[in-house]
Amino acid sequence: MLKFATALVLVTLSLMGCSGSPKPKNASAPKPAEASAPARDSQGNTPLLSAVNSGDTIEVRRLVEAGADVNAANDSGVTPLMNAAGMGNKEAVELLIQKGANVNHRTSGNYTPLMQAALVGKTEIVKILLDAGADPSVKDTGGRTAITYAEDQKHDDIVQLIKQKMAPQSTATKK
Repeated sequence: MLKFATALVLVTLSLMGCSGSPKPKNASAPKPAEASAPARDSQGNTPLLSAVNSGDTIEVRRLVEAGADVNAANDSGVTPLMNAAGMGNKEAVELLIQKGANVNHRTSGNYTPLMQAALVGKTEIVKILLDAGADPSVKDTGGRTAITYAEDQKHDDIVQLIKQKMAPQSTATKK
Protein backbone atom coordinates (compact mmCIF):
# COMPACT_ATOMS: atom_id res chain seq x y z
CA MET A 1 0.00 0.00 0.00
CA LEU A 2 2.87 2.33 0.77
CA LYS A 3 4.32 1.78 -2.73
CA PHE A 4 0.94 2.68 -4.26
CA ALA A 5 0.70 5.92 -2.22
CA THR A 6 4.27 6.86 -3.11
CA ALA A 7 3.57 6.23 -6.80
CA LEU A 8 0.41 8.36 -6.60
CA VAL A 9 2.35 11.24 -4.99
CA LEU A 10 5.07 11.01 -7.66
CA VAL A 11 2.51 11.03 -10.49
CA THR A 12 0.77 14.03 -8.93
CA LEU A 13 4.06 15.87 -8.49
CA SER A 14 5.10 15.16 -12.07
CA LEU A 15 1.82 16.57 -13.32
CA MET A 16 2.39 19.72 -11.26
CA GLY A 17 6.04 20.05 -12.12
CA CYS A 18 9.18 18.80 -10.40
CA SER A 19 9.07 21.33 -7.59
CA GLY A 20 5.64 20.29 -6.43
CA SER A 21 4.39 23.83 -6.86
CA PRO A 22 1.54 24.63 -9.25
CA LYS A 23 2.47 25.36 -12.85
CA PRO A 24 2.90 29.06 -13.61
CA LYS A 25 0.01 30.69 -15.40
CA ASN A 26 0.35 30.83 -19.15
CA ALA A 27 1.52 34.37 -20.01
CA SER A 28 0.01 34.12 -23.48
CA ALA A 29 -3.47 33.30 -22.25
CA PRO A 30 -6.16 35.28 -24.03
CA LYS A 31 -7.12 38.55 -22.40
CA PRO A 32 -10.69 39.41 -21.56
CA ALA A 33 -12.64 40.97 -24.43
CA GLU A 34 -12.88 44.33 -22.68
CA ALA A 35 -9.07 44.60 -22.55
CA SER A 36 -8.59 43.95 -26.25
CA ALA A 37 -11.45 46.05 -27.61
CA PRO A 38 -12.49 49.27 -25.88
CA ALA A 39 -16.09 49.73 -24.86
CA ARG A 40 -18.12 51.85 -27.24
CA ASP A 41 -21.17 53.98 -26.62
CA SER A 42 -24.43 53.77 -28.60
CA GLN A 43 -22.91 55.75 -31.53
CA GLY A 44 -19.80 53.58 -31.59
CA ASN A 45 -17.59 56.20 -29.93
CA THR A 46 -14.52 54.80 -28.23
CA PRO A 47 -13.41 56.23 -24.88
CA LEU A 48 -10.76 58.24 -26.81
CA LEU A 49 -13.32 59.77 -29.14
CA SER A 50 -15.58 60.54 -26.18
CA ALA A 51 -12.68 62.25 -24.38
CA VAL A 52 -11.99 64.35 -27.49
CA ASN A 53 -15.68 65.22 -27.78
CA SER A 54 -15.79 66.41 -24.18
CA GLY A 55 -12.60 68.47 -24.62
CA ASP A 56 -10.80 66.49 -21.90
CA THR A 57 -7.23 66.82 -23.16
CA ILE A 58 -5.80 65.21 -20.02
CA GLU A 59 -7.90 62.09 -20.62
CA VAL A 60 -7.02 62.15 -24.33
CA ARG A 61 -3.33 62.13 -23.42
CA ARG A 62 -3.81 59.37 -20.84
CA LEU A 63 -5.69 57.14 -23.29
CA VAL A 64 -3.23 57.74 -26.12
CA GLU A 65 -0.25 57.03 -23.88
CA ALA A 66 -2.01 53.84 -22.73
CA GLY A 67 -2.17 52.68 -26.36
CA ALA A 68 -5.66 53.67 -27.49
CA ASP A 69 -6.18 53.34 -31.25
CA VAL A 70 -5.96 56.92 -32.54
CA ASN A 71 -7.61 55.91 -35.81
CA ALA A 72 -10.63 54.08 -34.37
CA ALA A 73 -13.71 55.57 -36.01
CA ASN A 74 -17.26 55.61 -34.69
CA ASP A 75 -20.27 54.25 -36.57
CA SER A 76 -20.29 57.34 -38.81
CA GLY A 77 -16.60 56.99 -39.68
CA VAL A 78 -15.55 59.92 -37.50
CA THR A 79 -12.13 59.66 -35.84
CA PRO A 80 -10.75 61.47 -32.80
CA LEU A 81 -8.60 63.65 -35.10
CA MET A 82 -11.61 64.80 -37.07
CA ASN A 83 -13.45 65.99 -33.99
CA ALA A 84 -10.35 67.47 -32.37
CA ALA A 85 -9.77 69.41 -35.61
CA GLY A 86 -13.34 70.66 -35.68
CA MET A 87 -13.15 71.77 -32.06
CA GLY A 88 -9.85 73.55 -32.61
CA ASN A 89 -8.16 71.49 -29.90
CA LYS A 90 -4.56 72.10 -30.95
CA GLU A 91 -3.00 69.99 -28.21
CA ALA A 92 -5.17 66.97 -29.04
CA VAL A 93 -4.62 67.40 -32.80
CA GLU A 94 -0.84 67.52 -32.39
CA LEU A 95 -0.80 64.56 -30.00
CA LEU A 96 -3.02 62.43 -32.23
CA ILE A 97 -0.89 63.20 -35.29
CA GLN A 98 2.30 62.47 -33.34
CA LYS A 99 0.85 59.08 -32.36
CA GLY A 100 -0.03 58.17 -35.94
CA ALA A 101 -3.50 59.53 -36.58
CA ASN A 102 -4.35 59.42 -40.30
CA VAL A 103 -4.66 63.05 -41.44
CA ASN A 104 -6.32 61.86 -44.65
CA HIS A 105 -8.92 59.58 -43.04
CA ARG A 106 -12.24 59.74 -44.86
CA THR A 107 -15.72 59.05 -43.60
CA SER A 108 -18.09 57.10 -45.84
CA GLY A 109 -18.90 60.43 -47.49
CA ASN A 110 -15.17 61.13 -48.08
CA TYR A 111 -15.22 63.89 -45.47
CA THR A 112 -11.77 64.58 -43.95
CA PRO A 113 -10.33 66.26 -40.83
CA LEU A 114 -9.06 69.08 -43.10
CA MET A 115 -12.58 69.70 -44.41
CA GLN A 116 -13.88 69.81 -40.85
CA ALA A 117 -11.29 72.37 -39.73
CA ALA A 118 -11.82 74.45 -42.87
CA LEU A 119 -15.60 74.42 -42.44
CA VAL A 120 -15.49 75.75 -38.88
CA GLY A 121 -12.66 78.23 -39.49
CA LYS A 122 -9.84 76.70 -37.44
CA THR A 123 -6.91 78.30 -39.30
CA GLU A 124 -4.18 77.06 -36.98
CA ILE A 125 -5.52 73.50 -37.18
CA VAL A 126 -5.72 73.69 -40.98
CA LYS A 127 -2.04 74.67 -41.02
CA ILE A 128 -1.08 71.81 -38.70
CA LEU A 129 -3.01 69.31 -40.83
CA LEU A 130 -1.50 70.61 -44.07
CA ASP A 131 2.00 70.48 -42.58
CA ALA A 132 1.30 66.88 -41.50
CA GLY A 133 0.40 65.90 -45.06
CA ALA A 134 -3.35 66.41 -45.29
CA ASP A 135 -4.39 66.35 -48.95
CA PRO A 136 -6.38 69.50 -49.82
CA SER A 137 -7.43 68.10 -53.21
CA VAL A 138 -9.65 65.37 -51.72
CA LYS A 139 -13.30 65.72 -52.72
CA ASP A 140 -16.20 64.51 -50.66
CA THR A 141 -19.04 62.59 -52.30
CA GLY A 142 -20.64 65.90 -53.24
CA GLY A 143 -17.48 67.06 -55.03
CA ARG A 144 -16.55 69.60 -52.36
CA THR A 145 -12.99 70.19 -51.12
CA ALA A 146 -11.62 71.87 -48.01
CA ILE A 147 -11.33 75.10 -50.02
CA THR A 148 -15.00 74.87 -51.00
CA TYR A 149 -16.01 74.55 -47.37
CA ALA A 150 -13.81 77.49 -46.37
CA GLU A 151 -15.09 79.65 -49.24
CA ASP A 152 -18.73 78.93 -48.36
CA GLN A 153 -18.11 80.07 -44.78
CA LYS A 154 -16.05 83.11 -45.85
CA HIS A 155 -12.89 81.85 -44.14
CA ASP A 156 -10.64 83.71 -46.57
CA ASP A 157 -7.49 83.15 -44.51
CA ILE A 158 -8.00 79.39 -44.78
CA VAL A 159 -8.68 79.60 -48.51
CA GLN A 160 -5.39 81.44 -49.00
CA LEU A 161 -3.49 79.05 -46.75
CA ILE A 162 -4.72 76.02 -48.68
CA LYS A 163 -4.04 77.67 -52.04
CA GLN A 164 -0.46 78.47 -50.93
CA LYS A 165 0.04 74.87 -49.88
CA MET A 166 -1.29 73.60 -53.22
CA ALA A 167 0.73 76.03 -55.36
CA PRO A 168 4.10 74.26 -55.08
CA GLN A 169 2.42 70.94 -55.90
CA SER A 170 0.89 72.25 -59.13
CA THR A 171 4.12 73.91 -60.33
CA ALA A 172 6.22 70.86 -59.45
CA THR A 173 4.03 68.61 -61.59
CA LYS A 174 4.43 70.88 -64.63
CA LYS A 175 8.20 70.41 -64.76
